[in-house]
Amino acid sequence: MKKFIYSLLLISIILSSCSDSFLDRTPEGDYNVDNYYTSDEALTAATAPLYNRAWFNYNERCIIPIGSLRANEAYNPYMYPEFTTFQVTALTPLLSSAWSAFYSVVTMSNSIIENVNTKSTNDVTESAKLKAVAEARLMRGIAYFNMVRLWGPVILFENNETVVNNPIQPLHKEEDVFQFIINDLTYAANNLPEKPSQKGRATSWAAKGFLAKVYLARSGWDKSTRDQADLEMAKTYAADVCENSGLNLLSNYEDLFKYKFNNNDESLLAMQWVPLGDWYTKNTLYADLCFSSEITGGIGVWGAPAGTLDQMKQYVQADTLRRNASFFTNGSYYPYINIAEGGYTYTHTSAHNKKGCIGGPDDDNDGKVESMSSPLNTYLIRLADVYLIYAEACLGNSESLSSGPGLEYFNKLHDRAKIARLNSITLDDIIRERRCEFAMEFVNWYDMTTWYKWKPTKMLQYFNSQDRGAICDNITKDKDGNLVFGLEDGSEITRPNIVIEVTAKNIFFPYPESDVIQNPLLNEAPQSYNFNE
Repeated sequence: MKKFIYSLLLISIILSSCSDSFLDRTPEGDYNVDNYYTSDEALTAATAPLYNRAWFNYNERCIIPIGSLRANEAYNPYMYPEFTTFQVTALTPLLSSAWSAFYSVVTMSNSIIENVNTKSTNDVTESAKLKAVAEARLMRGIAYFNMVRLWGPVILFENNETVVNNPIQPLHKEEDVFQFIINDLTYAANNLPEKPSQKGRATSWAAKGFLAKVYLARSGWDKSTRDQADLEMAKTYAADVCENSGLNLLSNYEDLFKYKFNNNDESLLAMQWVPLGDWYTKNTLYADLCFSSEITGGIGVWGAPAGTLDQMKQYVQADTLRRNASFFTNGSYYPYINIAEGGYTYTHTSAHNKKGCIGGPDDDNDGKVESMSSPLNTYLIRLADVYLIYAEACLGNSESLSSGPGLEYFNKLHDRAKIARLNSITLDDIIRERRCEFAMEFVNWYDMTTWYKWKPTKMLQYFNSQDRGAICDNITKDKDGNLVFGLEDGSEITRPNIVIEVTAKNIFFPYPESDVIQNPLLNEAPQSYNFNE
């Protein structure tokens, strides 16, 4: 572990020279673990890997099956089907990968915090140190927020030496995990700038957006009625971002998923990938997301996740802008794919994933596309997410919301999608809206677990009515452009050949068997965390 911590500092020097953005700010000189933090510029370089290297192991493989396939947005029987079908066990390899991937974020964040506080020279300004620690605490808080929504109790630690000296650590109670996350994000909100110091860097608005999301999740966690104080905090933070940040939705939804719109006004926080960069710095998802070389300029790909029947039915007839940006459907045309041939028209009858598929290297991508290297950043949170947090917090414990700012911000997403505004909204409307707005952005399962913790009976019924993994092999369109899903007898719909039952026992993931063997306390009851601040 000590060697690992030292290597994080070396990585922060090496990787910071790999990009044309803030990732390439490497100070001159000979640095080691004892004297690296010698200037504000050095600190900027040291925190750059928090935006890519820290998240690489999660983004490389885990993010699609956990965030999207688990939510029944898409399915491929050869692409981690156990996440869609709820067959994940403690021996599932990707489960162990995800567990360790999130702790990679935690340990790198801890390492940076420790070294900023103990190894910075007098030439480093106090404001630079506060900002660097805030960036690290923001990322650590996000990692733990993901983990509590996947496993429930997890192991909290702020100092890597704690685990080095004694790797047998107990789980901590969920209420303490939430408080830990809130402490980290509050620090970040108070110490990050309102405007990014460099494009793609975290701001206080990103931290406030996540704070709103965390308070909203905690408000109903294991409660039949959402806690009003937490709802008020969620509304306060969401309103601040929506009304005072000066940020706006990107006018064209489809542009959100094009390389040249990285770090747009709507992107509150994103993983910052290095186009054509070295391993650990690049976005490897391209091959997993694209169904054929016919849309990649001949580059080899193998993913082919297809939109499930359940997901495709979420879109109302008029919601074609978001649907076409998320999934290919028969006859849909994309002028920015295969530009040299006049664009691309999808002629298949499935509904392959579209989001993240940006064409080939010659399709207005500056040549920055390879088989396992996409120049797209990965969103951690968008402004649209905060709009829906605001709406849901305003809905609170009510059956419906028929007026006020929450409804207005909900309808701003409909305005952009060019579909009719709603006069009132319910939780069901918010669930559907999130599924259409964030399909294949690897986030919807996390929100589904928070709804489950508030309304378990409702969400179990929801999950078991999703016809999980069902794919229509013959999707066509009628004269009005409505999707037609094959034959009524189901002969053109394929389903996993197993019985799928979602229960209270398999919503949350088991702890990886390999980790339980090394740390038997993962089988014990969680303990309270000793907060030092």
